[in-house]
Amino acid sequence: MALIKMRVLYDSKKKGMAQFAKVIADKYELSVNATSGKFPPEYPCDKERIVVLGLSAKGELSDDVRRFCAELNKTRASNVALLIDGDQATADKVAEIIKNAGTNLVGTKVISFGGFLMFGGTLTPELQTELVAWVEEMVAGCK
Repeated sequence: MALIKMRVLYDSKKKGMAQFAKVIADKYELSVNATSGKFPPEYPCDKERIVVLGLSAKGELSDDVRRFCAELNKTRASNVALLIDGDQATADKVAEIIKNAGTNLVGTKVISFGGFLMFGGTLTPELQTELVAWVEEMVAGCK
């Protein structure tokens, strides 16, 4: 049974992002359909307490991701935590889209898994510890 109504969604070809999603899904005992690496997700967000959204992006977002973020209103998700594997400018752009959709952005974190596309780095134990602590903080900050 999940500890909180939550989804972990990611758009990345890097191994580290998929590993991050699995770690969070396991920690919060999320159902299989609460984690997705596809946009739009197979199951839409519906009254989620928090959506943890992980994106590998620099510059322009794909249309699917941009549209999805623009539709994250309060009926879909009360809170969103944004993890960007990329640059601060992209994080700011996505954060603005999410805020304009009307949901509460509880936090944004910019990281780098390194590598290139599917050759991207894996989730190191140090980064895993840091990201799990960040997600715990985001969950605790939910309204």
